[in-house]
Amino acid sequence: MDNFLLLKLNRSIWVALLEQEKVLEGINYFENYQNDLISARKIRKYKTLADDEIQASSLFFTVLLDKLAKKYFDNQDWPNALICYTALFKHERTISIIKNYIKCLDELNMFDLEVDLLVYLETLANENNEINKLLSETYNKQKNIKYALASYKKYIENKPQNTITANEWNQLGCYYNTYYSEQTLNRQDCLKSLECFEKAAFMEPNTRLYHKNATIMATKANEFEISKKHWDKLLELNVLNNDDKYDFAAFCLRTSDFENWHKYYDSRFQKEHNRTYYPVITKPVWDGKKKLTKATLLVHCEQGYGDTFLAWGHIPKLTNIAKKVIFVVQDQIYDLLKNNEFGIEVYPKTSVNLNTLKFDYHIPAMSVTTTLKLSGKELCVGAGYIKADENLVKTYKEKYFNNDKLKIGIAFAGNISGNKTRNINIEQLLPLDKLKDIEIYSLTKDVADDQFKNFTKNHVHNLTDEFKTFAHTAAIIENCDVIISTDNCILNLAAAMGKEVYGLFNNHYDFRWFGLPEGKTGWYTSVKPFINETMNDWKPSIEKITQEISSKTHTRV
Repeated sequence: MDNFLLLKLNRSIWVALLEQEKVLEGINYFENYQNDLISARKIRKYKTLADDEIQASSLFFTVLLDKLAKKYFDNQDWPNALICYTALFKHERTISIIKNYIKCLDELNMFDLEVDLLVYLETLANENNEINKLLSETYNKQKNIKYALASYKKYIENKPQNTITANEWNQLGCYYNTYYSEQTLNRQDCLKSLECFEKAAFMEPNTRLYHKNATIMATKANEFEISKKHWDKLLELNVLNNDDKYDFAAFCLRTSDFENWHKYYDSRFQKEHNRTYYPVITKPVWDGKKKLTKATLLVHCEQGYGDTFLAWGHIPKLTNIAKKVIFVVQDQIYDLLKNNEFGIEVYPKTSVNLNTLKFDYHIPAMSVTTTLKLSGKELCVGAGYIKADENLVKTYKEKYFNNDKLKIGIAFAGNISGNKTRNINIEQLLPLDKLKDIEIYSLTKDVADDQFKNFTKNHVHNLTDEFKTFAHTAAIIENCDVIISTDNCILNLAAAMGKEVYGLFNNHYDFRWFGLPEGKTGWYTSVKPFINETMNDWKPSIEKITQEISSKTHTRV
């Protein structure tokens, strides 16, 4: 028998091994088989036969191994799938094989090999643009948004413009949005994201997602006319879900469209994501139409402390129309509000039994304004409607404030979601250290004393260990002459107490603060807002505040 035929018959062995799913044995036997063929082609009479068999057997091997790899991959048998894809990668480098190979490495925590593979793939990206897309997906899974954006941007740039789909523009917009939100806060990245979403919406004008994404980025960029254009289109399409309705209500309040804010704001309780919690209460919700002259109305707190301080300012509107008003507040606020000049009953949230409490109707605290259809100046609660306990005020005055200097309370961080763009670092308030005749009191919780070590001329009194409840916080605030605060509950409490407040707001700030560009807040009369011209650049605002405080110390007798 011919020697080459004997060699060729060995193909049946690695084929049988793979059919039996003896993967490693089959791969090893195939590789030995290929080496034998390479040796055989050195013999002139076998060269053509060997070349043909190398090509045919390689193709057959990849077909069999790919079938096995897919089976293991679909069954999430990552070790066996990885063995198959490692062998396949030597012969076939399609996008699907590479993508599954990366998935196996990721599942088996072989991150160093995954990174090495990505580096290699970048060398192939110029030859195959689909690899740029694959790279972006992989980098995105690794939370490496900078490289994910760069790869997808390259993918888009390498495509003929007339072949880019709306979905691809939307994907690029999402990458830019994440890059902006998580890393740069650079307005140009925000505008690039908006541009991509607008292109997607232009291509498919009836697709909800693209218009919604455009509203988000336009609002972040303070491009409210553009945002309104896309909200109008969404309303026209009549495709708003409950999350959209809440976002639209927020947009409307920010832009002083009070009518639509009234209409959609209660959708926060029906949202699919991050739904606002509100207890199940069997009594009816007050809709603003039922007469309350013979009824008791329960107001129940929701969301944050600052929201409760704000809602408290609207209580007189309810006591004027209801026989009796009850307010259930957060436990930490109870001591501050239980004895009040409004003459209403106050209960702590965690210890009150709503099933035995006697009332006729209830209303969420933040729905008071929308149910009463308040707008414009009607929303302003003024100042001085929350009072600190006189005895506590006197105690803290003797302990910390018994001096003739200008007393400045600072609150530079808060316990709220989204604080990434609301909080500032204490180092950014160092210009205050240059001022004379002042005392600085920190009202920010969970800050160690050593964080104030760079204040060398003006010692910072860290008083938050005294904050047992907001009754204590209010007493300390009452002893201050001026409060400097970012957007947090201290700002709201100090404003409700009528203290002079310098409010620090980022360039893109929370939707509740309508009216800030006019140099005031729509809610309070004692807050002077300072708005960053660019995101996270607090320096100009703090310098202005420092100058204002300096003028106060110069005019003090």
